[in-house]
Amino acid sequence: MIERTHDFQLLSWCHALIEEIRRDPHPRIHFISRSREGVKKQATDVGIFPSSFNPITKGHMAILQRAAGIKGFQEVLVVLDTEAMDKEIFGATLVDRLLMLQVLFEDEPSFSVGVSNRGLCLTKAEVLMEMYPEGTGIIFIVGYDTLARVFDPKYYEDREEALARLFTSCTFMVANRGGYGRKAFDQLMASVENERFKGKVQFFEIPNHLAQISSSRVRQRVMKGEPFAGLVPAGVREFIEKVKLYQADTAVNPQGQRVNLYELRTQILRRLYALYPEGRVEIDIGRIVDSVVEGMRDGQSLENVLDTIPHHVPMTKGGEAGIQQK
Repeated sequence: MIERTHDFQLLSWCHALIEEIRRDPHPRIHFISRSREGVKKQATDVGIFPSSFNPITKGHMAILQRAAGIKGFQEVLVVLDTEAMDKEIFGATLVDRLLMLQVLFEDEPSFSVGVSNRGLCLTKAEVLMEMYPEGTGIIFIVGYDTLARVFDPKYYEDREEALARLFTSCTFMVANRGGYGRKAFDQLMASVENERFKGKVQFFEIPNHLAQISSSRVRQRVMKGEPFAGLVPAGVREFIEKVKLYQADTAVNPQGQRVNLYELRTQILRRLYALYPEGRVEIDIGRIVDSVVEGMRDGQSLENVLDTIPHHVPMTKGGEAGIQQK
């Protein structure tokens, strides 16, 4: 059986779904997997945890677990933002970020995973109100840095009107992040323009060593070849190591030619998505990457080796792909 990190059918299914969602001109949140214990009929609270997850870290997990412990949510929806505020897509592809989330939450009965094509919390809140039963309380779970962006006027044409709509439809749970704790939170909420929303925002704390963990710190440590296992959940560490994510370039032949193995995997996948748009071909991406690297070791140029990819693909048709629902 092909591992999910190398399973072209699964990767192609995720790619097609993400591209469809991103192209949709309307705001949209799509469930990838749904919690067995989720909010379906009875009105209650649902936790919403949006981020770009590049990658998801132990800091993210600490926020999630602490918020869930405080509120006792039946369902927490973890949302991958494909259009995150002020963040370009680099590092992990959206497909791989989604797969990392599935690795973590597929066996968690109270967690759902979704994908959103809008970064603004207000837009997400309005979509979520249509997705959940009437009376469901929408509670965003965020770090201090996200709350600061929520209040930043640069994201709104009419800040006061937008925030009034936002806090009418939802509330926030906010955790300390980096060096921003209770003092910074109190100062933010005490400002004249924000204090009227104070009753809609609840602060909570996670241990400081976990609050210091950021996705950028993980990427930097991996790039430098430094230990990073203490910064991410075990399943995410294994994923990063298997696909060579965030790693520095590697020498592939005696002439000193260097290549980034993760970017190479991404290039190969782009070509395969174009060659097999339906994705119903059984391909082990890991083997294709190995064959391309072997060709480069033999002195072939990267472009020439990439042009031989179709010759390495077995023409066996696969079945329906997708992420297994809980």
